[in-house]
Amino acid sequence: MSRLLCIDPIVGDWYASHGQLFEVVAVDDDERVIEIQHADGNLEEIEQEDWIARCRAGSLGQAEPPEGARVAEDHDAEDEIAGNANAVEELHGLNASQLDDLDLFD
Repeated sequence: MSRLLCIDPIVGDWYASHGQLFEVVAVDDDERVIEIQHADGNLEEIEQEDWIARCRAGSLGQAEPPEGARVAEDHDAEDEIAGNANAVEELHGLNASQLDDLDLFD
């Protein structure tokens, strides 16, 4: 009797299961869950036991990332950088005169 080997979930790798394509985004060994993000962007947690069951059933396999997946990730990073730059500009606009009403010696 042959025994199927279980695929370890690797953060950043893509997998397919039950016709769904997803990327592993985190593995929490303490909580025994695997956090995944589907190709459409939805997040989900899979129990490690469910991951193992899918492996044993042969319904889980490694997959190629969907076309454009990295482009979307890079776009999100650019948005975050732009947001951080705006926050820094707002902080530069603050000065000590805005703190005049603050009594530091209560």
